[in-house]
Amino acid sequence: MEAASVAAVEDLVARQVSGDLALISLQLGADATRLIHALREAGWPRVVALAPTADIGPVIDAVGAGASGVLIGRRANPASASIPSTIHELSSREIEVIRLVADGRSNKWIGDQLSLSALTVKSHLARIGRKLGTGDRAHMVALAMRAGVIS
Repeated sequence: MEAASVAAVEDLVARQVSGDLALISLQLGADATRLIHALREAGWPRVVALAPTADIGPVIDAVGAGASGVLIGRRANPASASIPSTIHELSSREIEVIRLVADGRSNKWIGDQLSLSALTVKSHLARIGRKLGTGDRAHMVALAMRAGVIS
């Protein structure tokens, strides 16, 4: 769903509509921090603020209002060139698996938590490895973290 105005977001909150992720532009000024706080209070688990510049004031205000993170618009990072574009092709299940790998969990433990066999987890990791061009668990995690797929 999309809300194209402050009033539209306020309407979603008033109707108790919730979702998994909200993106709020800090170009809205003081309304942005108010909306971030309202969305978090309404049960939205992740609210990410979009900052057009690296001006620290609005970023601090957004985090203080409850933003889960802030994406700052700036020139492309040369280090990001080493991240395969296929990272964005990971399925939600593959992201779950790589997040648990990042937590240091074994295939068996991951399987138990996700109601999968250890062999299925291994299969997911092989697929992730093919997409990212590496079979090394630590490298997979590093690439996913650098790309912002997991934190």
